Amino acid sequence: MRIPATMLQQFIGMDDYERKLTIDRLSRELGLSITEIENEIRDFEQGINSPSSKLDIDIPEKKSNFISSEDSSEGSPEYLNDAHKYRFTYDPSRDAKERQSKVNQAILCPHCNVGIGIPPIRPIKVMCPSCRIESVFEK
Repeated sequence: MRIPATMLQQFIGMDDYERKLTIDRLSRELGLSITEIENEIRDFEQGINSPSSKLDIDIPEKKSNFISSEDSSEGSPEYLNDAHKYRFTYDPSRDAKERQSKVNQAILCPHCNVGIGIPPIRPIKVMCPSCRIESVFEK
């Protein structure tokens, strides 16, 4: 396998449109053809559904994205200046409006570089709406 298991897991439960967009993005990022990526996804999905299969999956080590100083360091989130742009307004419920009003910071997802609006609560567990990978930020 040339594609990390964490990337292949993104395809589980995706609809066809999301899958095509993600395959196109991975093709450009990893320099692989679309056919190679589709074959690896198919092999990965068949391995998950097969009870006797023993995939050699690299499980990423859980790491903290802790900022110990004001200087940006490796593993810390990259903060964005325009947090107000990352308040999603597609949910008109009261709870959603309350959560949206608490968003006053924005960071880039450490995995796919999508902007995510977050409240100032720490530690905070954030699931990226784009790549669906969860990250924990402590500061």
